[in-house]
Amino acid sequence: MTTDYGKLTWEEVRDADKDRVVILNVSATEDHGPHMPLDTDTVLGMAVANGVAAAAPDEVLVMPPIAYGFNEHHKDFPGVIWIQPETLIAFVTDVTKSLAHHGFRRILLLNSHGSNHPILDLSARKTVIETGIICVSASYWNLCADRINEHRKSDIGGIAHAGEFEAAMYAHLQPEHVHIEKSAAQNLHDPQTNFFNLDLAMGGGKAMLMRWWSEVSPDGTMGDPTVADPETGKLFLTAAIEETTALVREIRALPILARKDHH
Repeated sequence: MTTDYGKLTWEEVRDADKDRVVILNVSATEDHGPHMPLDTDTVLGMAVANGVAAAAPDEVLVMPPIAYGFNEHHKDFPGVIWIQPETLIAFVTDVTKSLAHHGFRRILLLNSHGSNHPILDLSARKTVIETGIICVSASYWNLCADRINEHRKSDIGGIAHAGEFEAAMYAHLQPEHVHIEKSAAQNLHDPQTNFFNLDLAMGGGKAMLMRWWSEVSPDGTMGDPTVADPETGKLFLTAAIEETTALVREIRALPILARKDHH
C-alpha cells in the first residue's frame, strides 16, 4: 500500500492499519533570503516525512502538507502568506479529528517552521483531549540537533532561518533553486546572552522574543548560508530522517491508555 495518504482510496483507508503513524507536515510560505525560495519549509519538511516513509513503509502514512503557517512577523518581505494562530490551531485540529474519526490512533505533527512550534504543541494537546488518541508534535531539527552539530561548518548562530542548515539541505534536494552566491552571512547571535540563543541546533533560547523580521534581518536571512553545501545537506537530511523514524517507532510502541475520572 502506498504511504501517500492522498493516493489512497476510501476502501484502502477503511482497511489500513490504524496504528500506522500518520505524519502531517505543517510548514510556511515565506521569505528565505535572496538565495532560497518561499517554499523552503515545505520542501524540507516533506523531504523528511517522505524519507521516513521510505525507511518505514509499513509504519507510516504521509498526509499532504499544510504549506501555510504562523508567520505574520515576516510580512514586510514580499510573498509571505500568514495564518492567524487561532485559525491554524483550528485547522490542524480539524485535520487530526478527521483522522481520528476514520480510526487512526497515532499522529505526528511534524513541524518545519519555527513559529509553528507552539501552535502544533497546542494542536496536539487539543487532539488528545478531544479524541483520546495519541498526537505528538515535533520540530524536526530538534530531533537531530546533536547530529547537526557534528557536521555543521557555521559558528553558533549560523543555523537559524535560511542559514547553513536549510540552505544545505535544499541544495542537496533541488540545487537549481538555491543560489548561495546571492547569500550573505547574517549571524546575529550575541555571545553575551544567557537567554536568547538564536541557533536552532544549539538548544534555542530559554526565553522567547520574536521581533518583526525586518527589524533584525536586512534580507530575510538569520544565520550563515554562505558555508552551505549539498554534501553537508545530505548528512543533515539523513540525520533528520533517521531521528524522525526513531520517533515514529516510539510513537508506535506507546500504549493507548484509559482515562479515569476521579470526580
